[in-house]
Amino acid sequence: MDAANKRMLFVSGLDPEVTEETLHAAFIPFGEIIQVTLPPDPSSSNRHRGFGFVEFEEPEDALAAIDNMHDNELFGRTIAVRRARPGAINSTGMVFKAESLVTNTNDVEMTGSGESLGRENPRVFLEFAVDGRPSGRVVFELRDDVVPRTTRNFKALCTGEKGFGYKGSRVHRIIPGFMVQAGDFTKGDGTGGRSIYGEKFDDEGFSLDHSGPGMLSMANAGKNTNGSQFFITLDKTPWLDGKHVVFGRVVQGMDIVRMIEALGDKSAPLKPKKEITICDSGIVAVGQ
Repeated sequence: MDAANKRMLFVSGLDPEVTEETLHAAFIPFGEIIQVTLPPDPSSSNRHRGFGFVEFEEPEDALAAIDNMHDNELFGRTIAVRRARPGAINSTGMVFKAESLVTNTNDVEMTGSGESLGRENPRVFLEFAVDGRPSGRVVFELRDDVVPRTTRNFKALCTGEKGFGYKGSRVHRIIPGFMVQAGDFTKGDGTGGRSIYGEKFDDEGFSLDHSGPGMLSMANAGKNTNGSQFFITLDKTPWLDGKHVVFGRVVQGMDIVRMIEALGDKSAPLKPKKEITICDSGIVAVGQ
């Protein structure tokens, strides 16, 4: 597949209220967009067919969009985001039938940053409270297939099965445009925390990149110093690649992450505007 074809995405499952403008707004955080197309429904003068196309300037931006938007929600509906099949839109702008518009399964199982689009990997959730009031849930896919030791640690801290974990701990660091950091359940200020393997454990690998918003990565104090602290990216952070272990991504609740981001202050990253805590956490059952 050439670079031009890798830039075009097929987005399905769209709510009837979605417009080209709202679709553009949803995908522009991942990079420059060439065009957005919503094929009209021939049976209606003001409706689209429930799917559309987003073409990016750069293939890597399209991959980041797949990583972050596939199986996520837009206007209350779960959407699918995949590479469009070459020639899905011809030179006259005609769109062919929907079942011929995406690449085959082998093309979309893995993206350029190593993201799996299947459901074989476990999913966990963190429920956040602001000033003691439950404010929303964030669901993560954990890359068990790439860094199983790291994901096992995070999953156990979500369930609390070892007698300790994230429930009741606070978000202690927010840098708008960069990241949200949490997971220090022993001191709460970024100097504590522990893993299920002991105080620290080694870096497991760096095959997954900080390719866009919503990547889940281990915070550390240098090489091989992983504990329980983690961060969620708010943008691409390629300078962290090879230094922090990426082990998952947000698949639902990026709006909650953005709400938390809004409570941060770049001039005082360790002093969020409100108290933000993890009030609940656990495993997401298959099918939910």
